[in-house]
Amino acid sequence: MTRLLRAGAPAADILFARSAGEVLAVFSRAVYVVFPRGILVLTVPAAEPGPLHIQVTALPRVSVGDPAVSGGGELTVAGVRLRGPARIWRPPPLPDPARVATTLRAVLRHRPDLDLAGGAGAADQPRLSATLRRRGLAVAAANLAGRGAGLTPAGDDVLAGLLLVARAADPGAEASLVGLARTVRTHSISRAFLDQAARGRSVASLHALVAACAESDADAARGARRRLAGLGATSGLDLAYGVLVGAANHATAPWPAPAAATAAREA
Repeated sequence: MTRLLRAGAPAADILFARSAGEVLAVFSRAVYVVFPRGILVLTVPAAEPGPLHIQVTALPRVSVGDPAVSGGGELTVAGVRLRGPARIWRPPPLPDPARVATTLRAVLRHRPDLDLAGGAGAADQPRLSATLRRRGLAVAAANLAGRGAGLTPAGDDVLAGLLLVARAADPGAEASLVGLARTVRTHSISRAFLDQAARGRSVASLHALVAACAESDADAARGARRRLAGLGATSGLDLAYGVLVGAANHATAPWPAPAAATAAREA
């Protein structure tokens, strides 16, 4: 019998709402299931906790398009019942960005590839910093979204890091940040993670990395970095890079820019 082990709080909300959905994507270590209220990510027990993640004892054998039903804290996918209750995971609040950049810069040592040819492109730190300061987050989002390789494109991962910093810098801006995340040009899976970042939520290892950097604990930060490096090809480190650039510019960048500005693109 497959059991639900641990679920991010937003994922648990979907589990308790009676609804019909379907399998969106299938991978060796994760199954994505879409419902009207959002996307769930079924993962193996060793996977990182996250807001949309549900760790299960064993992934069901399913195919894209298979039906799913949620309700009462349980899930049925392609006729396979995944029983609860699942323990609820919630990320800790993000610390003040002003305390993060110095240690994160020392331990991260990573450069995203948005151009698929070894180049950071729009994520190059001086260029991205200048865009944030002079033109705002919305223009930076338009430059980054959908660019690069990976299930979640590298540019989206960088943008998620920026959104996390923007939310930490100004919690009252959450609604505007969510609006921005929902309008960028990317696919539904990546947009779901951007939506969570705009609410201050990410995977456990990213929260651990940021907390360690805020305390100037380089050893703990390096341990969290190693965990984060295991997410995708470079997704975890690209996410941390976005946090670094956002934290380095948190005092001077206009957080947030109006969502309507996402149509603008840097020449």
